Amino acid sequence: MFHFLTISNLNISKGIFTLLDACVLLKNKGFSYHLHMIGAETAEISAGRFFQEFSRRELQNHVTYHGRQYNQDKENRFSEAEALVHPTLNDCFPLVLLEAMQHSLPVISTPVGAIPDMVADGDNGFLVPKNNPAALAEAMEKLIFNPQLARNMGMRGHERFMKNYTAHQFETNLLNILQNI
Repeated sequence: MFHFLTISNLNISKGIFTLLDACVLLKNKGFSYHLHMIGAETAEISAGRFFQEFSRRELQNHVTYHGRQYNQDKENRFSEAEALVHPTLNDCFPLVLLEAMQHSLPVISTPVGAIPDMVADGDNGFLVPKNNPAALAEAMEKLIFNPQLARNMGMRGHERFMKNYTAHQFETNLLNILQNI
């Protein structure tokens, strides 16, 4: 069974329902997978509504909503996951992608904001059109079929993280900017 992780508050703009629809497509094809979801309920989508939505789609055997998780609980979810899915419709610089890269997970996301700078399509993850459950399911399916591809992408993501996104690299970049003013 392949384990996906998504970490996001329950907001429509985070592509939560697109992700559930993609999960239905995978379920209907008979794939063995599980999506673990971490995130706080919001005024827009309560935990009750979220449970209704994945129950209506008959995803009880494929999706687990864990609510908010922090510290060791969150770390455990990262260590159990094989890929992070973040089908956001509108984001600037989602730090959860950096967390996934730090944990050597491939990322499936959308090409909005700075995400294409973080995720090189086909290298350390996949970028799919936003609000497109079929494209999202297809990217997820590629990793389910090929766990070695997922591991390789995760390693390249970790290398990308170490090269571009550590605190030391941020300090170096900031110093270079300030010296050139």
